[in-house]
Amino acid sequence: MSLRGDDWNEFADKVHVHIETYTIPQYGDKDDDMANNFTAAQCVEHIERYARRHGKNSRQGQEKLDLLKIAHYAQMAYTKLQEQEDAIQQK
Repeated sequence: MSLRGDDWNEFADKVHVHIETYTIPQYGDKDDDMANNFTAAQCVEHIERYARRHGKNSRQGQEKLDLLKIAHYAQMAYTKLQEQEDAIQQK
């Protein structure tokens, strides 16, 4: 595997831990959380919000946490687009 691939896998592991230890306990799991009804566009809006505050939050560790949130919202947007495509193909 490439070094970029290794970096991605390490980051993906951190995103997974973030989801399991922060997101799920605070908001619930898929099909049972408020993000369930978000559109892909709304997920991208959240990405933009976290990206805009990058470097402006004074709380220790928040910048890295925001990057994990961005990655999670990107995954949710991707999944929602895939689900839309799948629904269109099934018609």
